[in-house]
Amino acid sequence: MNIRYGKLFKLPRIIVKYTLSAIYPFIIKIWPLPNVLSIDETLDKIINDKCSISRFGDGEFLYIIDKLNLPFQRQELSLRARLIEVLKAEDPNILVGLPIGYHSLNNLKKSSQRTWRSQISWIYPRLSRYIDKKKTYYNSSITRPYFDFENKDGCKNYFDKLMMIWNNREIILVEGEKSRLGVGNNLFDNAKNVKRILAPHHHAFTKYDEIINQVLCQDKSKLVLIALGPSATAMSYDLAQMGFQAIDIGNIDIEYEWYIRKTLTKIKIPGKYTSEVVGGRYVEEIRDSLYESQILTRII
Repeated sequence: MNIRYGKLFKLPRIIVKYTLSAIYPFIIKIWPLPNVLSIDETLDKIINDKCSISRFGDGEFLYIIDKLNLPFQRQELSLRARLIEVLKAEDPNILVGLPIGYHSLNNLKKSSQRTWRSQISWIYPRLSRYIDKKKTYYNSSITRPYFDFENKDGCKNYFDKLMMIWNNREIILVEGEKSRLGVGNNLFDNAKNVKRILAPHHHAFTKYDEIINQVLCQDKSKLVLIALGPSATAMSYDLAQMGFQAIDIGNIDIEYEWYIRKTLTKIKIPGKYTSEVVGGRYVEEIRDSLYESQILTRII
């Protein structure tokens, strides 16, 4: 990761974060935020119209604007260019998602509000040139419907709606080899069938074409769910253009694990890649016969 995220710069980071948060009201007056729909509206659109979605989060924005290496995806100029292309794309069947902070700070924890205020202050003045103020964007945080909320009464509804997307559908999970989406929980129990294409858990873009070609071997009636960091943002767009319904599903499984545990702190989930928790990128091996039977191929 970039040196500015090391321990040496912890205190300066905190100072900068609070400073950026404080100037947020002035930033959004000078650079008004785009129209971003709610999580509910985004999920309804996907369910009713069977749209695909490419999602942008703070990581993708830092990747584009600051050209950072992320812990799970090194900087690749071609991937950065693709992310910009997707961000500016115009296709009614492929939704472009921006994070919850660009929609509303209401009902977010104070710490999450501060994070988004500072992120927007830092990123948005430079990001805005890629944003169309006349366009309607959708909500990337459909895959983060639990942890950041102060009042969690609506979280069950979010997860219920998410599961409606794949209800009685055959699904292809394109995921990092250590992600293991749905293993040990009931997230995909209502799907008709689950198959998996395993990709590198770090720097998946190096295998991008191979992964796409494996998906193209599948019937286009199947729903493709992708959890591959920034590569998923581009891949969902590409597969949608090729005739699949493709959802950039991101961190949904870890959010669901935290939800069913009712945890108020981010905790490591055994046997699964948990990128935002200390030690969570070191993943134990598992023995699960159902999981193994679902694997179509490994592109590692």
